[in-house]
Amino acid sequence: MITIVVPTRNRSYTLKRVAPSYFQQELVNEIVFVSDCGTDDTPEVVAEIARTYPSTRMILLRNDRQSGAAFSRNVGFRAATNPYILYCDDDEYLEPGYAKVCLEKLQATGAGAVSGRRVVKLPDEAPADAVRRFGDGLRDEPPFNAYVCEFNPEARFAGDRALPLTSSVILTPKALLETYGFDTHYSRGSGFREESDYQMNLYANGLDIIVTNAVHSIHLHRTECQIGGARRNRFSRFYWAVYYTNYFYRKYYERYAKRVGLKMSRRAAMVLFTGYQVYFLFVRPAFKLVGLR
Repeated sequence: MITIVVPTRNRSYTLKRVAPSYFQQELVNEIVFVSDCGTDDTPEVVAEIARTYPSTRMILLRNDRQSGAAFSRNVGFRAATNPYILYCDDDEYLEPGYAKVCLEKLQATGAGAVSGRRVVKLPDEAPADAVRRFGDGLRDEPPFNAYVCEFNPEARFAGDRALPLTSSVILTPKALLETYGFDTHYSRGSGFREESDYQMNLYANGLDIIVTNAVHSIHLHRTECQIGGARRNRFSRFYWAVYYTNYFYRKYYERYAKRVGLKMSRRAAMVLFTGYQVYFLFVRPAFKLVGLR
């Protein structure tokens, strides 16, 4: 059986919309919500939803002080009683069958973690309509950019892919979490690379990360989320992306580069990543503003 773990902080308004999809997952009999020192009505909201699904055990834990999503993810898996953990964000729907399909893929491949495709829905778009619009992807680009170590969630591809990284909505064995866990260093600012760190730890130690088109998670549009890392200004996002990637590369770059076949040094990779962030956060938006592509 599977335990879903959901780190959250003052997002009761999104949980009202997405949490029922967690309780409707086949093979899930336990859901752990970990409030990161939240102050809103999350306890009342998740308790009300849980009452509709009495066969699923609901656990609500609260950190005594704000400690970040990685800390909450560790708290959640340690409280779980099942051998498999499915992490989900508090602003994301799970398509029916998500947990079951990911478990089947995990057991068939021996991977360290499995995710479905992540779809960002449009405002007022139904989750099922967002999945139909997404198809096998929206962009004719590679699903992973090895040079800047980033997963492209909108890449167009069919079937399953083994990649170094995927989205945060992963199913993974509890035994691997007990060995590797989440690094709580990513507790400040945007938390950039926070969920990638665990995946890269698996990958750097020889395990695969599988992304399948068979199921989807559906992320709320940014206009439907009042708070969160994506709401930060571009300068803040740039600072934390570079700061945390430098730390991330210090931990994993040599093993990662060897496995994907990169020949550049870690220093050169950091320069390239920094330049990419300048383009992504500042240059590209400016081009779009003046009508250039």
